[in-house]
Amino acid sequence: MSITKRSFMIICLIISGILLTLNLVTYGLFRYSITDQILTSYDTLVDANNSLCRLFTQELDQLTYLYTTDEELGNLLSMPVGEDSLEDLQTKSALNSRMAYVLNSQTALSNKGFSSVLYINPALPVSTLFQSDTTIRRVSRLFSAETVLHEEWYQNAHEQVTRQYIFVDGEEGRLCFAKKLQNSHYSGPRLQDGVGVLLCSVPANRIPQIFSFHPLTANSGFAIFSRDGALLYQSDTLPDLSDAASQFLGDTAHQELSLNGSSYIYSSAELDWGLHLLFLTPYSDITGQLHRVMLPYLICSLIFLIIGALSSLLLSRGITRPVVHLTRKIESIEDTRTVDLAAFSGLTGPPEIRRLNTSFGDLIRRVNRLTGQIQKAAEQRRISELRALQAQMNPHFVLNAMNTVNYMALMRGQDDIAATVDSIASLMRYSITDPDKLVSIHTEVENIREYISIYTLRFRQEIRLEISADRPDTEIFIPKFTLQPLVENSIRHGITRQDAGITVFLRAWEDEDRLYVQVTDTGRGADPDKLNAYLRYEDVDLKVSHGFGIRNVNERIQLHFGGDSGLTFSIDPDGRLAATLTICTDKKSAPDNKI
Repeated sequence: MSITKRSFMIICLIISGILLTLNLVTYGLFRYSITDQILTSYDTLVDANNSLCRLFTQELDQLTYLYTTDEELGNLLSMPVGEDSLEDLQTKSALNSRMAYVLNSQTALSNKGFSSVLYINPALPVSTLFQSDTTIRRVSRLFSAETVLHEEWYQNAHEQVTRQYIFVDGEEGRLCFAKKLQNSHYSGPRLQDGVGVLLCSVPANRIPQIFSFHPLTANSGFAIFSRDGALLYQSDTLPDLSDAASQFLGDTAHQELSLNGSSYIYSSAELDWGLHLLFLTPYSDITGQLHRVMLPYLICSLIFLIIGALSSLLLSRGITRPVVHLTRKIESIEDTRTVDLAAFSGLTGPPEIRRLNTSFGDLIRRVNRLTGQIQKAAEQRRISELRALQAQMNPHFVLNAMNTVNYMALMRGQDDIAATVDSIASLMRYSITDPDKLVSIHTEVENIREYISIYTLRFRQEIRLEISADRPDTEIFIPKFTLQPLVENSIRHGITRQDAGITVFLRAWEDEDRLYVQVTDTGRGADPDKLNAYLRYEDVDLKVSHGFGIRNVNERIQLHFGGDSGLTFSIDPDGRLAATLTICTDKKSAPDNKI
């Protein structure tokens, strides 16, 4: 991308950032203003509906009181039945008429579609007049309670002492209020369960009229919950709120509520009888109003952005023209050693451009100087590589010479010398061939046997090597010269020249994701704590010889396998010094590193 385009884009981004910030601030202010207006309206609605609910509950309490104190109703409920069928019919008709009369006296309730039904206590004789087979539903205002004895609402109504039991009749679509009814003029035996249960109800579609709810936005709504959090009513515009009561009960502050992936702002209030009133407005409605308000501001911002882009284009061209000229001169350079440095001096233009030209000329001079140094270093590296290749010839020459000595010894019948030379050649070949490869324990042991044969020939002591593994030793891989230093330590430090010999035990086993290889011997042993301290580079009073050494073994195991891999010393159950290699098998090198 050219510098002209880059400058143009930077200026455009700055202007866009300023306009975007202003629009975001304006958006936030409008959002706060509209939200605050809705919350203020909610507070007004809550106060108004609190008063309406209180008036409604007082009217319902008044109706219950009228049924409780109505003398004619009490006398009719006390009437004997079964003596005269005509009198029984008159009693039944009179009870229905009296129930309707008392309800109609409360015009505020009857105008709202309110209805009342008395479920008579089965202990009253008149309850036999209102059996289900002799009473027409939706016509009679009295029924025998035998038909609802096992209904949950009926049992809950009896458990209430002074309060109404409120529930929803889903089949009828009505909000119901049930209360145990006594009548002060009832002359029959005193009944603990009263003369019956008065069930009052109002159609659910009349509830918005009772609470006088006016939606603040297209999808605003309200809901009513019982004292226990049961949903009694909700507006059709709201999602299902059956399980939402726990999120707002007891909290009258304005909060945010998430329902079905949508966010709502809500306000709640506790009404009489333990009812809870909840108002909700989706944030999407608030956002819609904001979009309508913000549209003129967005159009103005777009116009300002276009004007700013045109201005930035003209400005960027004036700034970048000298830079473009310098860039073209730089692009024409193919070899810095052939550049005419005079072309980068004596130029006219802004001070910054002149300084840039001068600095670039100095840079070319430094590049030419460094190029010469690099060429000289490359020549020296080539010479070093030739010397390294020549040095590789020496070990192979020695091996060839030792093979010649071996052949001559065999020809002269000196088998012990031939065997020793062959073992030494095998040791040298093992050490210089692929030193970074992993080898099987079998291969490592074969190398150890070569060392033992040389040691035995020299000192004439019997050295035995016993191996045990839970799987073939050709399948267990370790770095070269891992076990050889440990076995060598067992031989050199485990016996003296006066001892007849020593037995070295090599054991390998697996446990979960760990491979363990342990070397023990029948020698004199040593202090494992000092050896472990030596591995940690602590000062200890140990005689240290030259060669690979246990530190070398420990560090190579850690580098190869990582994790908790390494070398540790301990005393085994037989009281012998044990050198244990721990190898994390999940950290093992790739198979192509094995030989």
